[in-house]
This record gives sequence, structure tokens and C-alpha cells, in this order.
Amino acid sequence: MNRTYRLSIFFSVFLIILVSIFFRSEHLEQSEGTSSNQKAMNNLQAEDLIMTIDLFMNQVKQDLLGWEQIRKQSDNTEWIVEELNHHDHIEAYAVLDRNTKKIKEEIGDISAESLDKIPNDEQDYLDEWYTSDPYIIKGSKKMLISHQQEHELIVSEVDISFVEHFVKDFAALSDREGSFVLGNSNIDVSFASQDMQSNENIISKKVPGLDWNLYLESEPSNETRTEEKKGEVVVTLSDGVSPEQWVEDHEVVLLDQLDKTIVVRDLTKNATEMMDDWFGDSSVKYMEPNYVYEKQASYNHSPTKRGAVGQTEAMLPNDEFYDLYQWNFKMLGLENAWGSTTGAFDVPVAILDSGIDPTHLDLEQRISSGYNAFEDNDSYQDENGHGTHVAGIFGAVTNNSDGVAGVTWENPIMAVKVLDHDALGNSFSIAKGIKWATDNGAKVMNLSLGDAHSSEVLHDAIKYAYNNDVVIIAATGNENVEDAMFPAGYKEVLAVGSVNQQNERSVFSNYGNHVDVVAPGEHIPSTYMGDEYVMMSGTSMAAPHVTGIAALLRSKEPDLTNEEVYQRIRDTALDLGAVGFDRYYGYGEIDTSRLFAN
Repeated sequence: MNRTYRLSIFFSVFLIILVSIFFRSEHLEQSEGTSSNQKAMNNLQAEDLIMTIDLFMNQVKQDLLGWEQIRKQSDNTEWIVEELNHHDHIEAYAVLDRNTKKIKEEIGDISAESLDKIPNDEQDYLDEWYTSDPYIIKGSKKMLISHQQEHELIVSEVDISFVEHFVKDFAALSDREGSFVLGNSNIDVSFASQDMQSNENIISKKVPGLDWNLYLESEPSNETRTEEKKGEVVVTLSDGVSPEQWVEDHEVVLLDQLDKTIVVRDLTKNATEMMDDWFGDSSVKYMEPNYVYEKQASYNHSPTKRGAVGQTEAMLPNDEFYDLYQWNFKMLGLENAWGSTTGAFDVPVAILDSGIDPTHLDLEQRISSGYNAFEDNDSYQDENGHGTHVAGIFGAVTNNSDGVAGVTWENPIMAVKVLDHDALGNSFSIAKGIKWATDNGAKVMNLSLGDAHSSEVLHDAIKYAYNNDVVIIAATGNENVEDAMFPAGYKEVLAVGSVNQQNERSVFSNYGNHVDVVAPGEHIPSTYMGDEYVMMSGTSMAAPHVTGIAALLRSKEPDLTNEEVYQRIRDTALDLGAVGFDRYYGYGEIDTSRLFAN
């Protein structure tokens, strides 16, 4: 892959650590396990950040090695110039005489001040690679990375100032000398080790290969958060009642309408006061607050891989990050499943989320249609990134040598925007999106969203889709609680929890008797806005794995009903945890080997 996003791949994760969007549930009180759970979550965050930095460094090194090889083979400096233009974070590339440190060849401009960062002591070159501590030139934070050869040093200057934008809210980084270099300046990186250990809210870890230290401090938020849209009520009117007349008579503002259900607003009152005023009104069939849904906050081990049962020859994608990073697909045995089917054009799948980046290299060709539930038009541009990530797991373009592979290769994606730029939505917007997707032919639907409130308008939409034979997949949530979240808690939905690379329940994954199956949900690489790729963790990431596999099953066996698809997935799941169904893993991890065995 020879594009800008090659270098920005995993660093963008700082923007979205633990925000895999299964919305927060404000009514949940702090429990005894909150402190220990918060500590575990802090540790996961720190691991994500450390792994991200390590991956970024490896990507830079791989690019330098590639350019070095091209230069040696063909002396093609024009190609390297073009590559450098595509890589925003590599400022310059130079070849130096190892002994004199004089520049033999330079592409871009490395200042003399920067070159002074290169050590003269040969002891510093005992390792193949040398990385400098960060430094500031013209207001930008940079570092040098050099690769040693017998007589030459290949040097690259990397701009890392953009990292601070992503990491500053989470953590701080200090260099070899213990000096603060990046991140949250409110975190005192000069703490003595015993002080660090005494504060259970601070995690300290070494950054491999750099001798940097990362410090992460996080505490549970005690702020009171809004559960419902201010002054808004969802009202289902009785048959024969005119919405326009009802709104006029009740002196409220009509915000939106879906058949006989309307959303109205009166900013002089709260939802409870409005509903109290209308209690006993014969023109009202049902009413509820317009509940707010918001994103809530979510190691690198050897992946396991199950053997195939009666499968055709495995199919290996050539996408750049597949072999190194997509452990999740290998663990699910998808290489063998693809030998059975890669999907079908007549089985469209709706991704209801924050929208999808319509110009992303790995998604543009897969999107067939879209809808914006807020504006009631086809503008589904993702302004948050979550929907683009979910969509990439499900259906990134596969075998194009770029980026990541998707679970399905053929099924058209319907991009349904039901969350805004802050990943905020409400029961009504989601209900509208569900109905639109159903009416426009969706065969499978992914809902990596939800809340603890059971909304009737949302449930009605779910039942509408279910009764129209749509397979509905939903994430269980990231709060490590047993309470059912919705829509995952509805019986018409297949609820998906998260496991890690050891097939253990993720520390954040909600559980309970409503859980149907689990799927990989930690450190999942996928597409992100602006032709980028990031890692995210959460049940939001687990759900599209199951959505994709359900789409493959409906593609191969189109006569299956949605309930039959659910049952096949449950019956063929790999049993985890206690024998048989249990509240932590449901029926187990989705197993493509058994699902497609016949």
C-alpha cells in the first residue's frame, strides 16, 4: 500500500480508545466492582497505546526498508520522492556516510539541527535501528529513525506532533531521561515508582524499542449525564388523529415523523412534565422520552486458529494488513469459510451507525446505497469514524493489496446514518433507520449501538424488521454488567458479546441470559475516515463479525429464514466457559467451520 494512510494506520486509535460505540447507560450506579473494573480498563487502554506506538514504529521501519531496497535495485529516487509525498508523517529521507555522518543523498530536507540528534558513538549502533528522543523544530515535534548498514545510515525524520492530539486526553509519554515529551501535561511523569504504585488510577508501562515510559491516569466519571433529549417526547398517535393538528392543539414543535409516531419538543418543560400533561389523552396511544444514546468508553498474543471441518481449500487475502494483524479472521476460520462462499450481490446488509466514509479506498466500491435518519436524505458521510470502522470489519474490499480484508467480499453495504458526529443518536433516529433499511431490501442488519432503556418505538422498529425476515445483529455493550441493553436485549435480535485472542470474555463485555454468541472484539484493525486504518476494541467490533458471517450464510443458503439463521449460528457455536449455554458466552463463539460444514 503506497498511500498516506500507511503511516497513520494505527496512531489514530488514540482518538477512539475504548469508545467502540455501545452507548452508556446513565442509570447504572457505581458498584463494588467499579474500582477493579476501572483498573482493568486502564490497563487495557495502556496496552492499546503501547501496542499502537509499537505498530506505528514498525510501519515506518518497513517503509524505510522498502525504499532502501528500491534505491539499491534501480536507483529510482523519483519513486521515493512520490512515496514521500504520500506519507505526511515522514518529513525527509537521507542516506549518510556511517563514519563521517555526511549526507550522500537526501530527499526532502533534514536540518543540521536534526542531524545533530544522530549519535557519534558506535555503541549506539549495536542494534540495527536507532531512534532518537522527540525534539521540537519550528513548533513541530519530530524524531529521527535510522537504519544502519555496513557503510551507510538510512535516516528518516518523522513528524509525531499529530500524536499529541490523540494521546493528550489519555496519557503522557516520557523519554529515556524521564522528561515529558507527549500527551497529557496534567499527568506528572516525574512521580517516583513507589508513588505511581500507590495510585491505583495510574498505569505505567514501557514502550518497547524506544525506552519511553507511558503513564495513563483515568478515574470513573461521576458526572450526571443526560438520559433524554431535553424537552422531547416520542408520541404514537391513535388511528385517525392528524399529527399536524395534534401538534397545533398541544402547542409543541413537530421535529420528526414516522407513520403515526412523532417527535415533539417543548423546551419550557422536561419530558416527564410533558407526559404528565398528556396523561389520559385519548389521542395518544403511547409516549416516552426521546432517549439519548451516546458512545461509552473499551494485547498482542499469538492467534489461535481452528481447523476446518469438511471445507474447501482455504482462501488467503492479499490485503496488506491481513496476515500480520487480522488475527480475528484467522481465529474464526474465515479462510475456509471463504472457500464455501464470499457473499452474494443479492444479499444487501445495512450498517446502522455514524455513517460510512463514502470515499474510503477500502469501502467506496462496496457501498450500494445510504440514508441519513436525521436529515431524511442520502447523505451518510461519517463524521465520527465508528461506523466506518464497523463497516470495514464487515466488508472492506478484499484482495486489493491494500489495507484490510472484510468478512464478506460481495454483499452490498447499505450505509444508514443514525448517529451524529459525536456518535449521539436517539431511539427515534435509530427506529427510522431500521425501517428505511427494511423497506429498501436489507437482508441482514448490524446495530453496534444501544442503551439500557427499552424504547417502544425502537422495539416496534425491530419487530418490523424481524417480521420482514431481516437478520438483526446487535452488540451487547461495554460496561461489564449483566443488565440487558437494547436492542441486544430484544428476543428478535441476535446479541453478540466480545472475546479476546485467548477466547476469554473481554473485561468490558456485558453478559447475561440474553447473550447469544461471542466473537473477537479486542484490538480489531479496520477502516477509518480519511483512508486510514485504526484498531478499536468493544462489542461494537464483535458484532460485525457475526453480521458478516450471517450474510455469508444467507448468501449460500438464501432460503433460510432469519430465525433459522439465528438457530444455525447458535447450534454450531464453539462452546466456551461452562458446558452448554451460559451467561458469559451464550452458546459460545461463532464457528464458521461448523456453520459451513455441510
